[in-house]
Amino acid sequence: MKKAYTYKMKLIPANIFAIIIFIIMLIITDVVFRIIFSPLEIQITTLLMVFWFILHELLHGIGFIIGGVKRKNIKYGAAFEKGILYTMALQEVSKKGILISLQMPFMVISVLTYIIGIIFNINILVLLSIINFTGAALDIVMFLYIMKLKNITYSETGEPDEFVIISKEDLTKKKSLFFKIIEVKDYKKEDFKFKVDSRLTISKRSLISLIIFILVMVILILISN
Repeated sequence: MKKAYTYKMKLIPANIFAIIIFIIMLIITDVVFRIIFSPLEIQITTLLMVFWFILHELLHGIGFIIGGVKRKNIKYGAAFEKGILYTMALQEVSKKGILISLQMPFMVISVLTYIIGIIFNINILVLLSIINFTGAALDIVMFLYIMKLKNITYSETGEPDEFVIISKEDLTKKKSLFFKIIEVKDYKKEDFKFKVDSRLTISKRSLISLIIFILVMVILILISN
C-alpha cells in the first residue's frame, strides 16, 4: 500500500548549513585561487543576486520539463517572509524528474559558472556562483536523500516549504537533519491533481520587499561611485 509522506523543511538548520557552505567556498576561493572581492564587486553582486536566484528557479523549472513535467503545470513564486523563492511542479513527478530539477541550478550556475569565472577572471561571476552554492545547499541535501529512496514519486502540498514523497517503503525510518515528516496518509491519486490557477505567485509583502531591496542597492552603488 502506497503512503504519502508530507515533509516540512527545517529552515533554521538549512540556513546554518548554507552559511557554512558560503564560508567554505570563500576560503577555498581565497586560499586556492587568491581572489579577493572589492567592495564595488560585492555591491554589484548583491544587486545581481536577486536575478541570479530567479535564474536558479527557472533552471528548476527547466529540469522539471526535462524530467517529464508539463510546462503548464510549473508554478513559480516568492515568499520572502519565509526567505524562499520557489518552483512547484503541480503534478506527480518521477524520481528521475525531481532529481534532474534539484541538481540543475547547482550544476549550471554554481559549478559551471564558478569554473568559467575562475578561468576568465570574472570575479562577480565567481561570487554569484558562491552565493548560489548556498542557495542550492538544500537542493543537494534533498537530492542525496531522494537518491537513496526506491520506487518513489514526488509531489507538492502547495506550501513552498513542504513537499510529498509517495512510496510503499516506510519512510519514517529515513531521518534527515534538514526536513521532517509532518503527515503520513494513504495515497490517493486524486489528492495530487492540482488546479493551476496561476503560474506566478508573489505576495504583496514579497513584491514590496524586492522593490525596496533593489532601490537600496542601486542607491548604495551610485553613492559609492
